[in-house]
This record gives sequence, C-alpha cells and structure tokens, in this order.
Amino acid sequence: MTKTALLLYISRALKQKTKTIHIKVDPKSPLPTYEQIKKALKMAILSGQLKEGDKLSSLREMALKLNVNPNTIIKVYYQLEMEGYIQSRPGSGYYVKTDPSKISYGRKELFDILTEDYISQIQQLGYSIEDIIDKISKSWGKFASPKNSKEKTDA
Repeated sequence: MTKTALLLYISRALKQKTKTIHIKVDPKSPLPTYEQIKKALKMAILSGQLKEGDKLSSLREMALKLNVNPNTIIKVYYQLEMEGYIQSRPGSGYYVKTDPSKISYGRKELFDILTEDYISQIQQLGYSIEDIIDKISKSWGKFASPKNSKEKTDA
C-alpha cells in the first residue's frame, strides 16, 4: 500500500466513526436474543439516536460486545436490511438508512406495540384506565424533553 493510499484509507476511516449505542441483552427474557438486539437497534434508529449514514459496529465487533454468536448479529443485520433500516456496503460495513416514510410508519407501529403491551400488563395488575392516565400525567415531566413534549401528529 502506498503512502497516499494509506493516508486516504486512514482519512476515510476517521470520517466514518462507528456510532456506539448501549444494548442490553437479557438472557432470562422470553424474547430471543436476536429479537432483543434488533428491537434495540430499531429503537435507536426510530428515535433518531442513530441517524442516516451512521456506521454500525462490524458483525464481529457487535458479537464480541454483546457476547453472542456472530451468526446472531448476521441475522439481526440481515433482517434490518430487508426491512430497510440499514444497508450493507461491501468492504465497508453496515450503515443506517433512513426513509422518512418508513421512519414515520415504524415509529407509529412501535408506539402501538409498546402502548398495547403496557396497557395489557397494567390491566393484568388490576389497574384502570383512570389509574394509567393519572400515572402518565404525573410522570410525564420526569421524561419529557423538548423533542417529545411537543404534540405528536404521527402518534
């Protein structure tokens, strides 16, 4: 490799820093490991924590970080690529790919799923809709940020 090629390679590598997000895998969860990882990555993309063009960790690096088999990460990345959330660039890695309509739809879909799961669990505990509304009203300020305190038109 020539000196110029090496400098170009280093320059590109520095520009394409891998975006790091925290993913926690719960071995006791009824949700399979690959689904937990996929859900965490999808949430990071839909929430804007990962943005268009952000480079994801390599398959091997992600597997080592999460202490899982590399085949698990291959499955996660493949499914996210098929769903249109990431794209593979041969020889370079995996990158976030955002389509505004897909993001809007994905956020709405995730909102519906999380809301239904929450309501189902709360009902199993014997709480009413009034209890849920009261608790959310009281707790909202703890978690509200300028981004999520505005009225949501896509929810």
